[in-house]
Amino acid sequence: MVKIVVTAPRGNMDSLILQEAHRNEEIQIVGAVGSPGRDYIGKDAGPVAGIGEEIGAIVYDDIEEVIDRCDLVVDFSTVELSMEVLKSCLAHGKPLICGTTGFSEGQTKELLAAGENIPMMKAANTSYVVNVMRKLLGEAALKLGDKCKIEIIEMHSETKRDAPSGTAIELAEEMASMAADKTYEDIAFHSVRAGNTPSTHRVIFGCMGEKLEISHDAYDWRCYAAGACDAVLFLAGRKPGLYTMEDVIEAGI
Repeated sequence: MVKIVVTAPRGNMDSLILQEAHRNEEIQIVGAVGSPGRDYIGKDAGPVAGIGEEIGAIVYDDIEEVIDRCDLVVDFSTVELSMEVLKSCLAHGKPLICGTTGFSEGQTKELLAAGENIPMMKAANTSYVVNVMRKLLGEAALKLGDKCKIEIIEMHSETKRDAPSGTAIELAEEMASMAADKTYEDIAFHSVRAGNTPSTHRVIFGCMGEKLEISHDAYDWRCYAAGACDAVLFLAGRKPGLYTMEDVIEAGI
């Protein structure tokens, strides 16, 4: 049984993670963390996250109040809260799965450096399918890089703050690492933020006279929540280091 703390229990992503974790017999939710001043601080995380019943896990406004009771922290919140969570995880030696996006270059370095001291996973996207897509894109970039122009069109709801998305950035980094004649800067991004548009990523390899398009559409964010719970089971008990969703997939969790 892996004991977890989840941040932002009313967030689009974290509420689904709490719901999926509650259904998973190998995971126990011991608490949640929200920003100070939210009306659900001090309440049971179950109703807050839409579970429909109390689960015996309180929402705190300070992770220090609950971190010693958990084995691992799951954080898909805001940049500001994530950096506070990171400090607490480092101080208490707790593994961290961070799916928050929009970090500065300096903040990203801090997150990655945490892998020297704790089991750390920074995953902009926890969908199995997206991570398989990333490997397919790397292979396509290796074979087609010198024959095409690569462009990414990513679409999300109007509430998403960062652009391009963290997923789009990771896809571009994968392709740039595989294509001998392409750098990250050679890949063009097009971001759409409108209404309640589902998460969509389309990658176009534009060649002369033809094009290849590889795309992913998320119709239900539960695909990410399920992947995050699989990541919890994978990361628990690991040695300090940087881990990825590819590690989770290869482990067959």
